[in-house]
Amino acid sequence: MPDPAPRTISIVIPCLNDAHLLRRCLASLHAQETPADEIIVVDNGSTDDTAAVAAQTGARVITEPRRGITWATHAGFDAAEGDILARVDADVHAPADYLTRLHAAWDAADRSPGRRVVGVTGVARFELPGWRGDLASATYLSAYRRSVGSALGHHPLFGTNYSVRRDWWQTIRPRLDSADTFSHEDMQMSFEVRPDETVWYQPDLTLDMDARPLHGARQTVRRFHRGMHTILRAWRYHPPHRRLAARGLLGERMKEVLA
Repeated sequence: MPDPAPRTISIVIPCLNDAHLLRRCLASLHAQETPADEIIVVDNGSTDDTAAVAAQTGARVITEPRRGITWATHAGFDAAEGDILARVDADVHAPADYLTRLHAAWDAADRSPGRRVVGVTGVARFELPGWRGDLASATYLSAYRRSVGSALGHHPLFGTNYSVRRDWWQTIRPRLDSADTFSHEDMQMSFEVRPDETVWYQPDLTLDMDARPLHGARQTVRRFHRGMHTILRAWRYHPPHRRLAARGLLGERMKEVLA
């Protein structure tokens, strides 16, 4: 296949009162060996100096006063101008070769035969020392990929570290509900991947991530409830049997029965 065409990458960072972590995140993104074409920080109604920190580093600041990760991410993607829209969290630290690896992942995806790759998703490692960080990260992300992936029929986008094509984003945008702020925005978007499309999983595309998602059983339960809410809502429009049949994952006879 021909070499992939040159592309531009916009990085979108939703942020609510995380100025202290955002400063570190932006420093790591500005230190990339392959620079981003655009960095957007979406100030989601912060009461700290999030906007000032972003502006000081030269990031483009978008204000979205309606609080919620869906509102913030969608506003950032709507404003971005790159061919690829990369979404990361404010609490991550990117290794210096992160964007080089992201370009390489998209090169591989563009050369891949079969379904059109509309998104690339990576992984993250909790910033815990030694084997504890490795184990917690592997367990957390494996559970997410397996549970959500089984409902999708392909890899899900992972909210801390994913990217999508801007032209694809523009086609699915009208079908997304920004007002459903209890939904996980990455899962909501993953359910819009059509039968002739897929998500590319790149296991060596890694970001370091603050370990706060692991702090407290209450937070874990809330994340689980949000995940179930997102899946059950999506199943109203994308019933699992029809979705998997359309992707050729239920067998020819089962597809005939469900037709």
